[in-house]
Order: sequence, then structure tokens, then C-alpha cells
Amino acid sequence: MSKTVTARPHARVRSSVALALVLGLATPCTALAAPLAPAAGQSPSCPAPGKAPGIGNVPLFTDANVALYAGGDYTADGGTAEAEGLLVVEGNATFAKASGGVFNVGRVGAGSGILPASGSLMLAVGGDLAIAKGTTVDVGHGLTAGPRYGGSVQVGGKIEEKGSLETNGGSRSSGTGAREALSPYAAFGDTVRGESSSLSALKPTGKSVRSGGTVTFEATGSASPQVFEIAAKDIDGASTFLFESIPQGAAVVVNVTGGQKVGIDPMSVGFNGDRADTYTSPVFGEAASRILYNFEDTTAITLGGGGNFMGSILAPKATADLTASTNGRVYVGGDIRTHGTGNETHNYPWTGSPKFTCTPTPPAPEQPGGKTPQPTPSQPTATPSHPGDTSAPPTQPATATPSAVPPASTPSASESTPAPSTTPPAGDDKHDGSLATTGGQVTPYLAAAAALAAAGGAVLLVTRRRRVQR
Repeated sequence: MSKTVTARPHARVRSSVALALVLGLATPCTALAAPLAPAAGQSPSCPAPGKAPGIGNVPLFTDANVALYAGGDYTADGGTAEAEGLLVVEGNATFAKASGGVFNVGRVGAGSGILPASGSLMLAVGGDLAIAKGTTVDVGHGLTAGPRYGGSVQVGGKIEEKGSLETNGGSRSSGTGAREALSPYAAFGDTVRGESSSLSALKPTGKSVRSGGTVTFEATGSASPQVFEIAAKDIDGASTFLFESIPQGAAVVVNVTGGQKVGIDPMSVGFNGDRADTYTSPVFGEAASRILYNFEDTTAITLGGGGNFMGSILAPKATADLTASTNGRVYVGGDIRTHGTGNETHNYPWTGSPKFTCTPTPPAPEQPGGKTPQPTPSQPTATPSHPGDTSAPPTQPATATPSAVPPASTPSASESTPAPSTTPPAGDDKHDGSLATTGGQVTPYLAAAAALAAAGGAVLLVTRRRRVQR
């Protein structure tokens, strides 16, 4: 199958570049040779340790590592809204929103603000890419800081575009075969399996206790990472997760043992006494970037409801069904289906391993005829390998009172996503008005959280009092 590459010369691309492409004076490859540039307001580096931002709609940091990985197929249907960061799918990818509308990839309406640089790879599909009629897949929307725009798409098979694929000036290729389409991430599945095995071999440093629908992880000592172990049957059905006495800066690993299927409806997460899963929590980014659940042998994971799951998911043998939103890396060896009402995947790199942390530049391209050599999977390190950054994180409230209902300042839950603008904003201001600020999971989350307000708040308050009395 022959390789086809286009860089759509629509209005977001400067007219001179578009004219050059039409006349054959420049090629897409020439355009791609230009250096990467972050979006306006986006640092070319990663967050400093302990400074992961909360939820917002401004690009803040640059991350070229994989944010969401499906070793099988990826399906976005129902009312699902967004996937922040680099999405890598080894199989086929299908976007078919039930009522039509926009699905954002790369940059999202409300997320961590940690995303690939303008014009870089944001969607890689080894198989075919199908976009249903009425659905728009909007890649790298609003990223208009030159010399490269939007987000790029690489597809190994064909693109069935009954709807619309909008790259906002980024390149698109198809028919290249899986290896080239997934490059330089074609061996990422090996990394996922290797790291999961390494993490599962770590000895627990703390204790895990299930009581009713609540699981408490209590650290002991000052080691990093803090390691907890819990059987799949003991985490199945849980809805509240409490992390207590976690040392400052320490990463957290929850090793889930056994191959049983796991279903979770996340409703409340506490981190060292603070409510972590509401958007105004001062520890939202901290909890999301420090926690990882390692499901080494689990075969199926369901995150139900409309709440926020806090932390990364590492599941090399599992399929995943998501209606809750996720905040962390999502690495699944099988199929992923996301189909909640406005649910989103937010890119919070995990600080516990150099393989999964934020990396501002992509790995070296694979050499023709073979894979780029992969380092031997390492044990998690106490110090993240990403460079520091001097940019101030978003202002957070000075205190956080556990609350089951996010305040009114949370991102809008509107599902009405405006169509992509054909005219870039003057000067590319940081709040591109045409980008949907979905924050889509808020509406179902509010409804469900209100029902459990008393229980959720009481659990966290009792926990805090117990800690003070010790």
C-alpha cells in the first residue's frame, strides 16, 4: 500500500505555506522539518516535581510521551468528549459519538495542560481509522504557535472519513503500515509489559484495608515509591479510596493481584486528609501524577459512573470500559472503549518511573527494518527524570475542605462543542475561544456525588480526625 501524506492547506495554515504546497514549491516533509514549538503560554519543558497543575484550559507544559495506549482497538462513542495528550492505538480506532459532535485529541477543553508541542504527533493508529458521520475528531485545536500548527495523525491502514478529521494544520498520513504509523512508539507495548512486571515484584511498604465500599492505603516509612498490594476481589466494587501518611514527593504504586475482572465506580478520593478528586482541590494534580494502579494479570477493567478516577492505570492484559473520567496515564494491552456522558482522559504523567513520566521530546525514530533498541525495564526511581520548570503552577486554594460537590467554578459540562474555527485567533491568545471547554464529566459527577455527599464527606472528615488524634 502506498504512503500518502497531506498537510491540509486550510485557513489555519499561513497562506504562503499553503500556496507553496499547492504549487509544489514546498513539500509536507519540508514543513515537518521545522523545529517543534510549544503553543502560546506552553513551556518547552515538564512540570517541576510536585508542581503538577490542576485542571485548566491553557497549554502549560510539553509532553511527548504516550498519554493513552490501547494494545488492541480504541472506540470513542456514546457522549464521550476528549483524550488529552498523545493517543497511541495498535489496532483500529473508531470515533462515533451517539449524537455527533466534536471529540478533542491532544489539546482538550479542560485538562492538565500537559500536551504535545504544536504540530507534533497526537494520534497514532496502527490499523484503520474510522470517523462516523456527524462526528469531528479535532486534533491539536487552537495550537497556532508556528512554525508548525495543530496536531499530526499517523494511520497504518485506511482513513474512513464519513465525519471529519481536523488536524488544524498538522500533517496526516495513511496506508503506511502499522510500524511506520506507530513510530517511534511501535515497541511501547513491550515497555508496558516490562514495567508492569517490574512494579509487581516490589515488596509492599504499607498496608491496604477494605471496609465497605472504601479502600484505605496507609503508608509506613519514607520510601519512594510507596508500594501497596491488594487482591482484585478486594478492590472490585470499591468507590472511595483514601491514601494516608504518604511521604512528601513519594510516588505510589498499588499492585492489584489476581486475574479477576475489576469494576470500580469512583466517587471520592482522599490524599493525606484532603479531598483530591474535585477540580478545585489543591492536591488534584499531585494525586493524579503520583498514584499508579498496576493490574498485571487483570483481564477486564470497568470504570463506571461519572466521577474522577485519580491516578494512572497500567494493565497489560486487560480490556477497559470507561464512563468515568481518568486523570493519569492509561496503558491497556487490550481494547479500550470510552462512552460516558462527557467523560475525558486527562494526561497526568506518573512520577514513579522514567518510562512513564513527562518527556518534552519524543524518542529517537526507529531505524528502517528494525525497532529502536529499548532499555531494560528499570525499577521505579524516587526522583522523576523529567527536567524542572520555573513556570508557576495555577493558583490553588490555600485550604481544601472535603466536599462531595465541586464548586460552581468547575469546567462547564456543556456537550455543545462549537465547530472548529477556520480563522486562527489574533496572536493565538491562550484561551482559544473556539475550543470546547467541555469538562464533560461534571454533570453526571455532580448528580452522583450529591447522592453520596454525606457519606463521602463524613469518611474523609473522620479519617482526618483519626489522624490528628494519633
